[in-house]
Amino acid sequence: MLDAQMKDQLRGLFSPIENEVSLVAKKSPHKAQGELLEMLGEIASLSEKIKLVQSEEDSLIPSFHLAVAGKPIGIVFSGIPGGHEFSSLILAILNAAGKGKNPDAMTTARIRNIKGPIRLKTYISLTCETCPDVVQALNQMGFGSSRF
Repeated sequence: MLDAQMKDQLRGLFSPIENEVSLVAKKSPHKAQGELLEMLGEIASLSEKIKLVQSEEDSLIPSFHLAVAGKPIGIVFSGIPGGHEFSSLILAILNAAGKGKNPDAMTTARIRNIKGPIRLKTYISLTCETCPDVVQALNQMGFGSSRF
């Protein structure tokens, strides 16, 4: 699924990871479930700090979430990430591990000041040129308020 060049690049990106990040896949009868598990398994094989965990939870579509130290961090992917979504997954793993791009002080302060529970649901378009940046900002908000 991932070619050798991509695997080498990801190994380099994942090498500084110190905190364990789990890719927690739900069970699904969907015909693409095997493809999702294969991709997540390949990603997990590139670092000792990234684990593929199969949940007992059921889903109609292939989906998974990220967890740190066994605790979900609020980032869920539905379907098989490709294109911009794949880049967003890699950045989410790095951010979850504390090795990605953290928001600046002003943004961090704004995240901390958000009141009450917040539920963000992101839909993207593969033709949207701003989607990757928006997804990363929302991901940081999703788990950032508990980290900062």
